[in-house]
Amino acid sequence: MIKRVPKARLKECIQQSKVVLVKGPRLAGKVTLVNEVMDELSVEWQQFDARKKSFVQQVTDANVEQLNAIMGDVPFTVIREAQYVRNLQMIIEAVLEGSLNTTLILCCSFDPLMDPDFSEVLRLQGLEIHVYAPSFYEMAQHNSLPMEEKSLETRLIYGAYPQVTNNQEYAEERLKEVVSEAVFTQLGVTDRINKADKLTKMLQVVAFNIGEPVSYNEIAEKCGLDNETVERYIDLLEKAFILVRLPSFYNGHRYELKKTHVLYFLDNGIRNALINNFNPIDLRNDVDQLWRNWLIAERIKWNAMNGFFPDYFFWRTHTRQSMDFIEASNAKISSYKTSWEKKKKVKFPASFRSAYGDISTHVLNRSTYWGFLTKK
Repeated sequence: MIKRVPKARLKECIQQSKVVLVKGPRLAGKVTLVNEVMDELSVEWQQFDARKKSFVQQVTDANVEQLNAIMGDVPFTVIREAQYVRNLQMIIEAVLEGSLNTTLILCCSFDPLMDPDFSEVLRLQGLEIHVYAPSFYEMAQHNSLPMEEKSLETRLIYGAYPQVTNNQEYAEERLKEVVSEAVFTQLGVTDRINKADKLTKMLQVVAFNIGEPVSYNEIAEKCGLDNETVERYIDLLEKAFILVRLPSFYNGHRYELKKTHVLYFLDNGIRNALINNFNPIDLRNDVDQLWRNWLIAERIKWNAMNGFFPDYFFWRTHTRQSMDFIEASNAKISSYKTSWEKKKKVKFPASFRSAYGDISTHVLNRSTYWGFLTKK
């Protein structure tokens, strides 16, 4: 079994806190990890599944006395897909106040319906644990670094969802199942995407343009939606840990793009499944896009799994000078350009260096990426 990075933090939180949120995409291994930790702790625990309407109907609008009757006197309670519980914040508050006598572990594959300030407090208190499809670091620890480096091209094409890596012979079929489960389903309490055909077109447009500045109007025209719907769908898919949106980095310098974003997928396999392209690297013309998407997704996963949440950006000018990725935290800012080719000479934009001389610049190729993916 793959040793997951968040496991130690999860075990500590469960033992020291009354509430723990375990967040991440569907089918990434959240429940597996929680079950493993609970078994190792050798404590009495129970599990409810909020995908079952009977459970949701029981707890919705239930008072504290009724909730105690439903959950009983079991010390630890796990709720799967907890984002479907409408009164989740009330239940959490009851646990924190001591009115509900259990420790609550909530597995969420979509941001739950809670007051933003309340949600932020939970995050700042370290009560959020993020679990994604296994990272390069986790896979390298499991398979050995040399073996995982040999599998790099496979990861760029098929991603790292457990159902895929454990069944490589049927990777394409498994990925399509993952896409169906992770994307084309009810995402949250009130959030469902009913226009599956148009959503597919929208995601295909995004997939063919990863790392390019987003025009909601252009996407809308191509998939038969309006701008507001496109933006709403992208926001929902961010909350479902499918997409990540990077804003532009700017400080009023000439020609800089200001109010725009670029989009990436948090797993390459989902991207390739949406466009039905599983061709090997040497037969593709999008290898630089795949490499950039994988690097950025892996970095974001690594940070989140370690409880670190810096700000992320891209930088581009109207004259198409660009930096692919910028990470900023605690007054420290680093910028990166990516290149699949090891020996390709990469030039940094003179205008970027002139405007931001205090920001470090780095190249991410197949000789330099390892330190980037594991830097704390």
